Amino acid sequence: MFEETEIIRFSLKEGAAGFKDKIVREVPFTIKVNNEEVSTLLASPSDLKELAVGYLFVEGFIESQSDITDIVVNERSFFAGVGTKNKITPEQLQKNRVITSGCGRNISFYNAEDFKNVLPVDSDFKAEAKTILGLTAEFQKKSETFRETGGVHSAALCEGDRIISFAEDIGRHNAVDKIVGGLILKKIDPKNKFLLLSGRISSEMLLKAARIGIPIIVSRSAPTDMAVRLAKRLKITLVGFARGSKMNIYSEPERIVMKEGKDV
Repeated sequence: MFEETEIIRFSLKEGAAGFKDKIVREVPFTIKVNNEEVSTLLASPSDLKELAVGYLFVEGFIESQSDITDIVVNERSFFAGVGTKNKITPEQLQKNRVITSGCGRNISFYNAEDFKNVLPVDSDFKAEAKTILGLTAEFQKKSETFRETGGVHSAALCEGDRIISFAEDIGRHNAVDKIVGGLILKKIDPKNKFLLLSGRISSEMLLKAARIGIPIIVSRSAPTDMAVRLAKRLKITLVGFARGSKMNIYSEPERIVMKEGKDV
């Protein structure tokens, strides 16, 4: 996930000095479906099988694990070949592109039609605020790569009072796709789980959660205005600024069990 390189470190007090620094790795990860190249993601070289499956689910190439006939991942050449029961449409192939590791994507995929095709999340799941805040604190300490490099985003899936799945990547979209891919491959029911994110909550993150059916999204950071509107529309509980003993709940607050007191 990272490698060392020689750098010059400078400070106004101490001047310049040679130093070995750890930097996060970034690789081009190509995904083919039925021998047709559909995308190249710039990503961290970990959990590549989960990334491929999660990406294909979010982009609409598959609906479940049963749509996959075979999958081969080469972790040296950073390639995934996925066989599916369904043929690729010309419209899907037109989306073929290189997707950067940054916050945005090179081509606008999340248009009005994408929003219309996502159904509200149907779940009566509830989570205690104390549990969410405790797992958020645990989540922040979990990424060794971030501690070493400061260069990755993280995502985690929680059940009860446990983190059951954790992923990290240079791209926050990729980190979430890895969680989604793990859900699909392991056939995990998402309706009684919640998702933790290290970065801001955008409308794209909301769509990913809604498509897989995760009812609660939590982050230490802020949501965007479109994310809040979309969360209300898709019946997703959106929690931001979850730090220490506090959090902001922007939508569907009935899923959060709130208890006042010194123990919270």
